[in-house]
Amino acid sequence: MSTQKIFTNTLAQIGAKVMTVLISIYMIKILTGYLDIAWYGMYSKIYNYLSIFSVIADLGLYTITVREISENLGNREKVQKIASNVLTLRTGMGIAIILLAVGIGFFLPGYNSTVALYGICITGFFTLFGLMNSSIMSLLQAHLRTEFSFVSTVTGKITTFLTILLFAFVLFPKDSIAGDTALLLVFFAWLLGNFVMTFLTYWYSRRVIPLHFAWDMEYIRHILRISLPYGLALFLNVIFFKVDVILLSMLETPALADHSIALYSVPMKIVEVGMMYGTVFLNSLLPVLTLAIREWDMPKVTRLTQKSMEMLLFFGIGISSALMLFAREVILMIANTDYATPLTGYSSVDALHVVAPIFLFYFLSSLFTYVLIAEWRQKSMMWINGIIALVNIIGNILVIPYYGFMGSAYITVLSQVLLLIFTWYVTRRHIHLRSVLPFFLVLLVLISIAVWLTYLLLPLISTHIISRVFLGVVIFGVIYAGGAGVWWWKRGRKL
Repeated sequence: MSTQKIFTNTLAQIGAKVMTVLISIYMIKILTGYLDIAWYGMYSKIYNYLSIFSVIADLGLYTITVREISENLGNREKVQKIASNVLTLRTGMGIAIILLAVGIGFFLPGYNSTVALYGICITGFFTLFGLMNSSIMSLLQAHLRTEFSFVSTVTGKITTFLTILLFAFVLFPKDSIAGDTALLLVFFAWLLGNFVMTFLTYWYSRRVIPLHFAWDMEYIRHILRISLPYGLALFLNVIFFKVDVILLSMLETPALADHSIALYSVPMKIVEVGMMYGTVFLNSLLPVLTLAIREWDMPKVTRLTQKSMEMLLFFGIGISSALMLFAREVILMIANTDYATPLTGYSSVDALHVVAPIFLFYFLSSLFTYVLIAEWRQKSMMWINGIIALVNIIGNILVIPYYGFMGSAYITVLSQVLLLIFTWYVTRRHIHLRSVLPFFLVLLVLISIAVWLTYLLLPLISTHIISRVFLGVVIFGVIYAGGAGVWWWKRGRKL
């Protein structure tokens, strides 16, 4: 598999992500209008809650399965065995997680209302379909055959989107039903979309290797043994990225809890959606990186890591800076004015200013994490994520009573900085990379010029939010990407 294949595979997935992100952004606009701000807070709270359990059910199996299949691509029977057993394992774990999530929610303040428990149950089922879909995708990812993900993912997303539109504007308009009913209808729409996506992915995967439910106890023990350390590391990672919403629901003033969660969740949703792009690239990188390490081709490993680091640094700085520059416009584009209105002094705009740099730290730390996985050193991630999760939990407990969701935003960014420092330190002991400081300084100069010129020109562009953002991003991107391209060209590199 060549480097070109990595980027081709990545572009196929990015095409799907671009479409789904556009739909997701407009979906936020629809949801924040269809649901009152407190009910949107409840929606975010339940979605966040189930995401923690979905990681428990995943156990790190997606990434480990990609690596396992990549190492056995020449053995069709072995690949089928791996994929089929993982499909069975993740399906069973998904069912168990539904029961566990509902059971724990029954005793958890803020999650034990009737509507919340119904929401957790419905969300649990669309999480189950998501786990099944990613099990099949691990097979396609290892073969770098994810082009159909564009069709299945976009179709599933459009199904959800159209179903929500049907509910919101035709069958059950906002003024005709109670807020709790509207919330459950939204969750049902997500369930339908995930079912469609999973069905289409399974149908296509049969062209590569037919899958079925299988149970080989010996292999199940093997895959659990090697995935558990990484699964625990992922769980701890999600804890420090998602626990803030749970703690907000428990530590914030009850009258303000769901309202605060809504204001905090909109910018965090933007960050979460954008973070997918780095993951898409790294999932395509992993099979090639794994083979290079298996063959002990360290010059290739170093070259892949170095180029990936520079690319992720470029995009991380650019996206973070653009979001900070257009924070107010972005919030008003995807949510109503309530989210740009300060609550006890702060709004979603303020939170987005704080969390936007997460893109940079997450992209780079994810690269180093994937290198550790490819080197079979996933156990290193346990103590790293364990320390950061502890810092995050203690930090949130200390700051939420005084600073609310803004305190959570700062703690989340701090956690991502620590993750980058730790993963970089562990990786550099085995892979000797060139310093990116000169490139980093060039990017800082370029980003400063781009931000300054865009800020000066924005008042002259347009008063319409969408046109301001579109034209502003074009100006910003031309200056930033153009300058970086010239620097790369002079250095004899290709972007």
